[in-house]
Amino acid sequence: SSNSLVSSLKNCFIGVNGNQSEEAVTASIRSFVFYGMVVLGNTVSSLSNNQRESNAQEAALSTNSDISLKGLRGTIYTLAMDLWRSFGPDWLFYDSNTRSSSILSNEFWWFRSKNTENQLGLTWPLCTLVQLAAGDFRLNLGRWVTIVEDGNVSSQDNEFVCSEIESCATAILETVQLMTSLADDGEGVIASGVWVPEALLHIRKSLEDALNSSVQYLNSFSCGQDETPIAVSDQANNVGRICCVLVGTIASELEVEDLLISPSIDERNMELTKEAEASCFATALAAGMLLCNAMGEKNVTNAERLETSEPLCCLLPCIMSVVACSNSNKNVQTAVSSLDRPLVYVMSRFLHRAGERWKHLDRRSQTDEAFTILSITGLCLLIIEEMVTSSASRVGYQELTSPLIVWREALLEEEDEVEDALKEHVDTTLQQVGNCLIILKTYQ
Repeated sequence: SSNSLVSSLKNCFIGVNGNQSEEAVTASIRSFVFYGMVVLGNTVSSLSNNQRESNAQEAALSTNSDISLKGLRGTIYTLAMDLWRSFGPDWLFYDSNTRSSSILSNEFWWFRSKNTENQLGLTWPLCTLVQLAAGDFRLNLGRWVTIVEDGNVSSQDNEFVCSEIESCATAILETVQLMTSLADDGEGVIASGVWVPEALLHIRKSLEDALNSSVQYLNSFSCGQDETPIAVSDQANNVGRICCVLVGTIASELEVEDLLISPSIDERNMELTKEAEASCFATALAAGMLLCNAMGEKNVTNAERLETSEPLCCLLPCIMSVVACSNSNKNVQTAVSSLDRPLVYVMSRFLHRAGERWKHLDRRSQTDEAFTILSITGLCLLIIEEMVTSSASRVGYQELTSPLIVWREALLEEEDEVEDALKEHVDTTLQQVGNCLIILKTYQ
């Protein structure tokens, strides 16, 4: 099974089965991961184009009745990320100068080209993995859109599509975290000799590919404020949530202004003007906000933590970046202004749900959750303050007044009874609420 396989490979890494050198083990694992994804993981899809021999060939390839080739690709992505989290990404770095000829002869680098290795340096296997993940993410989103449009969401085989979407998204998110840590290191990254500029650019293009795929998916099922976002199944909600997480995570690490006005990577959208493309990203963000709000409303009685039950949390840093750059130029301002109505509606509903959760929270036994609610609410209040002061229209902003008043009253009632550890955060949130109410009254 996949679980025992992960365990065995982990044991190899930590030396439980340490008859081989570390170099030989890492070489074998890299070979297994890439061979599994590029060859075995593609077997089912290729066989489906040759229906006449598909069953016989799959039976021959599956030597164990408990192992199915369906979903294998997603399982291997999950395995690679499990190893990544446990041991870091260094096992995906390739240094031919320290590899003996006997090790090199055992590696299945049949898809490697000297040109690729020269361009990307030691990190070329990792760059290849991320590129594969972004490509598979895009392809499986396309398959899922077709499934939804055909009304076949109840098919059992769709679980493999959704599983691979989630596995690829996990790989992409791990890469974002890696790139963020490298950015924090500054010039030391290049000086280390592991990463070359071409490799960093290669990773960035893969992340932009994943972001563009998520934007296109959210635009496929976008709806108006008064409409309910498509939620044909829990799987559909999960795919939408994954796209929102990727948009929120990747976009907040890139130049948001460029995202709002730059042309699409997708060839189908190459004829769009920059102004039209600006609305493409903005409408995707609006669709993501409405979808997250709908899932938050559904989970309103959920006892899980706020960050788990409210998918909107993953979009808040991106939203903050967007509203903060609204005055940079006319095209960006046009794109941001199109978010006014959905943003006011979503912020109003989120503050209401967060306020209800705060009022019913046992803050003595759930201090961490109390900190989380106040922190996320504080970010929402910063977004509201920024959007009100920078917006040109401010139509419908009065909707925000009611939940803000409720929050102020709830905080004032318990200001003297709150735990010392929370008091500073409560006072800060109360001040933010007051500032937002003053600003709303000023611009009313």
